Amino acid sequence: MCGICGIFYRNGRPADFSQLDRMTMVMAHRGPDDYGYFLGENVGLGFRRLSIIDLEGGRQPMPNEDGSVQVVFNGEIYNYRDLRAELKFMGHDFKTSSDTEVLVHGYESWGEDVVTHLNGMFGFAVWDSRNRKLMLARDRLGIKPLFYLLRDDVLAFASEIKSLLLVPGEQPEVNERAVFDYFSHLYIPAPNTIYQDIFKLRPGEILVAQGRDIRRRKYWHPLNMGLIDRPLNDLCDELRERIVESTRMQLVSDVPLGIFLSGGVDSSAIAAAAAHAGASEIPTFSVGFDVAKYDELPYAREVSRHLRGTNHSFTLSAAPMELLSRLIWHLDEPMADATILPTYLLSRFTREKVKVVLSGEGGDELFGGYTHYQGMRINQWLQAIPAPLRRTQASLIGKLPNFGSSQFGYFRHRMERILNSSLFSPYDDYCNKVSIFSRDGLDQLFSPEFRQRTADFPYLEALHAVPPSAPKLDPISQASLADLTVYLPEVMLNRADRMSMACSLEIRVPLLNHTLVEFAFALPLNLKLKGLQTKYLLKESLKPWLPESILHRKKRGFNPPLEFWLQRKIEAYVKQYGIIGILQDSGYFNIGHIEKMISDHIRSRYDYSRQIWALLVFAIWWKHVRGRGEEPLL
Repeated sequence: MCGICGIFYRNGRPADFSQLDRMTMVMAHRGPDDYGYFLGENVGLGFRRLSIIDLEGGRQPMPNEDGSVQVVFNGEIYNYRDLRAELKFMGHDFKTSSDTEVLVHGYESWGEDVVTHLNGMFGFAVWDSRNRKLMLARDRLGIKPLFYLLRDDVLAFASEIKSLLLVPGEQPEVNERAVFDYFSHLYIPAPNTIYQDIFKLRPGEILVAQGRDIRRRKYWHPLNMGLIDRPLNDLCDELRERIVESTRMQLVSDVPLGIFLSGGVDSSAIAAAAAHAGASEIPTFSVGFDVAKYDELPYAREVSRHLRGTNHSFTLSAAPMELLSRLIWHLDEPMADATILPTYLLSRFTREKVKVVLSGEGGDELFGGYTHYQGMRINQWLQAIPAPLRRTQASLIGKLPNFGSSQFGYFRHRMERILNSSLFSPYDDYCNKVSIFSRDGLDQLFSPEFRQRTADFPYLEALHAVPPSAPKLDPISQASLADLTVYLPEVMLNRADRMSMACSLEIRVPLLNHTLVEFAFALPLNLKLKGLQTKYLLKESLKPWLPESILHRKKRGFNPPLEFWLQRKIEAYVKQYGIIGILQDSGYFNIGHIEKMISDHIRSRYDYSRQIWALLVFAIWWKHVRGRGEEPLL
């Protein structure tokens, strides 16, 4: 796991070492163990290393025999031993035991198609001096990040945006489309970033620059197989085998290794698979919350006892807001995911004992685990009732009194929401569920001037682009594909990478082995969501491994008690960070509407915790992080 960067002057201008050094050193947290550089005539490559495999021999940039190929690489190639044997058979001479050298000789043999041979997580760059060509590549699922700056005669790339802000002559301007997308999605979908000239390389994409020509192409898509139709027992056996094999591949390490264990199905599956792969002594690491309905520590400890493992844990009792500015600097751009706080603290806690950790990201997207899939299924059932009748029923239920019962009031509210949701198509209902500001809500949030400038921007464009790309899928499978290709890389994997690398900890995600992803997306929907039971096949497969109390407990997810944190301290946060003044100075917002939201939240008239968190993150980014490369004084 590392940080990489580079700069390519397409007009032949020589690269400057001092600038390359600044771009490299600003990512020292990604690789505290080593660093290195390559300077060619008009190209420079920089590298920070977190040593995991071949501690002595894996230095980068790594050349081929005559130096005509240079590689910088962030990630892990899990099938590197098989590829090494294949390439040696083809006549290549290896000088190290590092997986990086597989990329060097793989590029020599297969060119750009080297990516199709790789099983792993990666962002890498190849400089081919003979052909004057720079190639950038990102892994299929977007587990590892890779950004690039494209301006005039300069192409620069880096593992983090902050490195690109140090490119000579860069004067970053905020991308207003990205601001609109942030408050629509709560993140900024690829290929855009918060800055106008800086872009994300998409998951499963390569970029090739040769002279002034730039071309990009996708090399992978999860929907490449027909549906699997086999007996349930056979599929359960195969799924367990695939999870064990993927986990076994990712246990390879020359440094201590652990597992993040929440007590949910996905992380428990990884811990059980590691034990079945012969690594039963691997320690697990967990974090809990002092609000009972959010605390999963009892389940994590139950799984650890069941697998006869050693669990290390701690409880988070309050929001450590003093960390927030620093964590947003690590993110580079706004992302309204409050779990960055516990993820960072868990990573810091874990890094005291191990250098690599396995995690369970991907299970919900692959096997139908999110509750919004249940909502879509109910929506489909309700479509049998004429829409006018559903509208009337929702209105009548909404007018019923609570009869002095908070439980009945909650039931009434839920029924009203379900009926109103069914007035949308299932996929539109999904989009409504995963966003917190509706299109009308954005009109209220934004100032008249900014509302006018963004009037023609498509709302939730990244999500709405999925159904046309996979028209043969049913709506729930389309939502699952959107979660896999949009939400997962932009939020889940982004959060995991940034918060762990801020602590110099490598996270691996065995459930996102691309062959396992292809298998999962070839399964029929009724093996994922059976009636309203989520993760049906996965839970059936795990019955020999895990207790029923873990497999069938209510889903909680790794979410902090955000509404409680904000309820207690929101007035203090607003004053401490000067949020209202910052948002007003940006010119984007209707301040009166924001003040009303905060007031209603404090008085428990409505839970605006997620909306307020999104505004808080944006304000801190705007004031302390915007346009800065080196870490600001916070």
